[in-house]
Amino acid sequence: MCSYGMVDMIKDIVPCDREVKGTVLLPGSKSMTHRAMLMAALADEPSIIINPLRSEDTLYTAQVLEKLGCKLEWVAEEEGLKLRILPLSLRDTGLNDRRSSPLHLFVGNSGTTMRLLLGFLGAVRGRFILDGSARMRERPVGPVAESMSQLGVKCRFLEKDGYPPVEVFSSGLNGGIVLVDARKSSQFLSAVLIAAPRARENVIVRWLEPVASFPYVLMTVRMMIERGIEIQEFGQNGLVVPAPQTYRAGIFTVEGDCSSASYFWATAALTGGEVRTEPIFRESYQGDAEFLQVLSAMGCSIDRDELSVTVRGPERLNAVDVDMNAMPDMVPTLAVLAAFASGKSVVRRVGHLRIKESDRLKAVALELSKLGVKVEEGEDFLVVYGGTAKRGADIETYDDHRIAMAFSLAGLKIPGVRIKNPDVVKKSFPEYWLVWERLVYGT
Repeated sequence: MCSYGMVDMIKDIVPCDREVKGTVLLPGSKSMTHRAMLMAALADEPSIIINPLRSEDTLYTAQVLEKLGCKLEWVAEEEGLKLRILPLSLRDTGLNDRRSSPLHLFVGNSGTTMRLLLGFLGAVRGRFILDGSARMRERPVGPVAESMSQLGVKCRFLEKDGYPPVEVFSSGLNGGIVLVDARKSSQFLSAVLIAAPRARENVIVRWLEPVASFPYVLMTVRMMIERGIEIQEFGQNGLVVPAPQTYRAGIFTVEGDCSSASYFWATAALTGGEVRTEPIFRESYQGDAEFLQVLSAMGCSIDRDELSVTVRGPERLNAVDVDMNAMPDMVPTLAVLAAFASGKSVVRRVGHLRIKESDRLKAVALELSKLGVKVEEGEDFLVVYGGTAKRGADIETYDDHRIAMAFSLAGLKIPGVRIKNPDVVKKSFPEYWLVWERLVYGT
């Protein structure tokens, strides 16, 4: 029998003694929702986004767009959530009055909002100050500011060089060649690409390699092309964005979030159950869909059709040695699974996890250690020894949604796991506990 509870903002997870089976309707992809909103804001006519994610992070993006002059309407219909966006009029925002106060824009701890907006503001004439939470002020944005300066946008860091808060003074984007250092975050490159069509002349965007989480750049480019933006290849590490161009308005459907799906896939893996998740497109926009290949290597069976993915758990989980550079959000999920696998798992090339909502490498290693798991933490890798999890613990979540959701999985197998500050999941999946408990406990 399975049960759960919440006391003083600590959620008790009680082990489950059955094979979990069921279907989960996923919230929209966070990454796609952010991008779709910004592209719609730069479009020529109103747009409709179907199945957008409405969470703490995406609401920060929505609030900023409204402050800049967009009109947004969230509409809950029988077939699901929709978001209608009336685009920006690209008017000046205090540009001609240098004595006027800049427009303050607050983004909490949403790194995606911060970084993509820093590029986006280059296409919006005006003076702005972009700021965030205490943790956001520890997360770098310097490469975006440097790229914007190459295109004629003035950026000034108000406290620590390379980190928020940052003042932006834009009279629009010039064309030319821009070199982006996206080795720590693909968002630095996506930020430049999204804004580039609004430049006065063609923009050649080049980047240093290797780009962290490069599939997110491919997502950005695919979404731009689908909205009518012409993009041309420029060598092995460059793109030409002819400008000026305007994003085409229309209707866009956001697929289910694969990062969120990972917790349900892992539930099937840990319990030997069978979980179907939808909607996930066969030709997914998301690099995180490749996590299914990792699960297959761990012994899971995977079935896919045009709109869904079904994962069946094995009798025994295999250890893996895998490069997770392209899908860092999957690392906490994988690390918890590895604690219950047979053998030693190695997770490689994930140093960029240290500049996420928390230092995720450190956080995952510390919390697994509390469970008795033997872990080795390197500068950009983790080694997890399976079969060593042996006791429950209060799990610190570090104000990081992915730590909370990943460690809920450990509680399926170990008595006494309690998740501190469980409401942190609101950042990306406000209904997580309700959906997960309904699947696992049948509540």
